[in-house]
Amino acid sequence: MAHRRPPRFEWLLTGILALVAISTVTGCSAKTKAGAGSAHTLTLTMAAPDGDDADAAYFAEQVKDRTDGRVRIVIDGDTYSSTDPDNELRLVRDLRRGKDAIAYLPSRAWERDGINAFRALQAPFLVRDYRLLRQITTGPIGASMLTSLDKVGLVGLGLVPKELRRPLGRRPLVTLSAFRGARIRVVTSPTSVLDLRALGARPLTNYDAHEVSTALANGRLDGVESETHSIITNGYTSLAPYLPSNLVLFAKAQTIVIRRTALTGLSGQDQDALRAAAAATVAHADPAQQERAEIAELCRNGLLLVHATESALAALRRASASADAALNVDPVTRRAIAAIEALASSSPAASLPPCTRAKSTTPTAQTPFPEGTFESRLTEADFAAGGTHPDPGFPLAPGNAFRMTIHNGRFHTNEQPPFSGRVIVRGDEVTFAIEQPPDANGVRETVKWSYYRGKLTFRIVDVAASGGRVIYTAHPWRKIAP
Repeated sequence: MAHRRPPRFEWLLTGILALVAISTVTGCSAKTKAGAGSAHTLTLTMAAPDGDDADAAYFAEQVKDRTDGRVRIVIDGDTYSSTDPDNELRLVRDLRRGKDAIAYLPSRAWERDGINAFRALQAPFLVRDYRLLRQITTGPIGASMLTSLDKVGLVGLGLVPKELRRPLGRRPLVTLSAFRGARIRVVTSPTSVLDLRALGARPLTNYDAHEVSTALANGRLDGVESETHSIITNGYTSLAPYLPSNLVLFAKAQTIVIRRTALTGLSGQDQDALRAAAAATVAHADPAQQERAEIAELCRNGLLLVHATESALAALRRASASADAALNVDPVTRRAIAAIEALASSSPAASLPPCTRAKSTTPTAQTPFPEGTFESRLTEADFAAGGTHPDPGFPLAPGNAFRMTIHNGRFHTNEQPPFSGRVIVRGDEVTFAIEQPPDANGVRETVKWSYYRGKLTFRIVDVAASGGRVIYTAHPWRKIAP
């Protein structure tokens, strides 16, 4: 899957630049005089605590396309991984002191370092539907939030809407009495802690992502505040199956942020391209659609949707008044909350679609995902039709063919260097989670699959790279070996 790496000749030419990627220095641009025709490529390492985020991958692809390859974004999902409960705070501080130059991180992270502009997104029961969240992230409220980063030498390029946060529990968390005393894992955020304490819960922030399942299994946790993507990724439903369909605790967004010195080190054309790439990413993000698809998968895996009555919701909102009062002490947060309330309608929170337990009759739902070695005889013309081109050395027909071997939940390709990683199958969707080579680590590509008479066919669900879309869909993949 070489389309996710810089073309080989550019990669070799810019190897030195890549080694001093702007993750450690600022202002090292590849600026050239107009018409100079320099082929230099600048590689920026973008730290992303949620490393498997498809919108982050889309932003990286947009930067590459809009700069004609002059600027490349490599996503680093490992340095600030969720194995450390303080990962997001470390990234904020490393950005401010110049250790990192560009990042894609949750807006909740900023308040722990004294920047309160984003706290209103997590005000309890305030942002309860995706229409409102999109108005915030694309309008003056979001722009004002991002502008708050100017004072610390950073530029907020975009505020990306993500899935709404709900309480998943070992028992239904839909009433005030159910929350009272419940031990709920919270991703470290003072506002999230404040919200849940107001409801009488015991928010716990000392569990990293790998410890939550064990704590749910042995009863040390009663639930988690989460989103459907994380619930699927971590397999929580076997331990905590109850999710409220109409109760949203608060919103989530991702900030795309770059150090000002790194941005101004680029040419004016490339600065504009990065801003445009961020705007395109915000417009492209569709958390509502993603949530609907994931709910369908979670229902197949045993999720139990529960409904909060209007009287229970009213009681929860009354209980959250103490959190609202604490948030309104800060004038920046108070103004943002007031602006959001002015946009919000009186309609109830958007409900999750109901689980349908009917067994699917489609062939893909009854056929196990195939294993073996598959071949696709891709050509230059296939890539040209997709508006892109293969890397030098990509195995092309007629003299060669692209091959992928899938076995025991893993895959690897015949490229040089080869791509490899995990295969995650969820019904008629499969995600290829890339681990190698290092500059593609964390990229995830999701497609719908069908298999008939030795041919594996894909339809795109979420593949950011244009070359990737060609590889999956130009031809059926023919099985050539078990």
